[in-house]
Amino acid sequence: MPLPRLAGTALRPSATRPPARLVRIALCEDQEVFRLGLRVVLEAQPDMAVIDETMHLRAALDGVEEVDPEVLVVRQGLVGGESLPVLRDLCRRRTAVLVLAESGEQAEAELVEVLQAGVKGYLPRRSGAQRLVEAVRALARHEVALDPGATRELVRYLTGPAGRAASPRGALDLLTDRQREVAQLVSQGLSNDEIATRLFLSLATVKSHLTMSMRRLGVRTRTQLAILVAREPSSVA
Repeated sequence: MPLPRLAGTALRPSATRPPARLVRIALCEDQEVFRLGLRVVLEAQPDMAVIDETMHLRAALDGVEEVDPEVLVVRQGLVGGESLPVLRDLCRRRTAVLVLAESGEQAEAELVEVLQAGVKGYLPRRSGAQRLVEAVRALARHEVALDPGATRELVRYLTGPAGRAASPRGALDLLTDRQREVAQLVSQGLSNDEIATRLFLSLATVKSHLTMSMRRLGVRTRTQLAILVAREPSSVA
């Protein structure tokens, strides 16, 4: 049964809110204390408003139709199994989905299943408040917000027997040696800053290599690049 939907400004003094566009957020979390914590963190941001709260994914889908949030934050335990069709339906709409995963409870194959459903945001449930806020803002900008740990899980899964069997061959041959190095570090979950430090390059040079690599390989996001590199036989130790 869905929770009563609360007005987005209920917990925020209007005098402290600047007249700027707010990121509209919905929460789907069946544990009240954790749901309240999410709301407090997000409502503390001057550019965010929690406009809907539910305990089940089906109710969240109904809420998306009624209040049109930009980002839905949901616990991973609520999106698996029989809820996957509902998740796919949500991802086909304009609302971006951020899944919060509980450590040790989801197998690598289940992560792939969630991403294949169309989810663009994936963070550990234990992530810090600032990381959560950054992920919500990225999704509101129609960007991907994938935790580096999730990228590493994808690599492990896709470089297993099933992933290698379907892997494209020779894709990295289209890259220069330096572009290949950068792409392989992306597949290991490193950020641009970390790659720059590891390879003794400037941040601008790393970004340039990434742009050229994605263009040559025909991919549009870091996640797609990481998956492609992970499937490349030559990248598997």
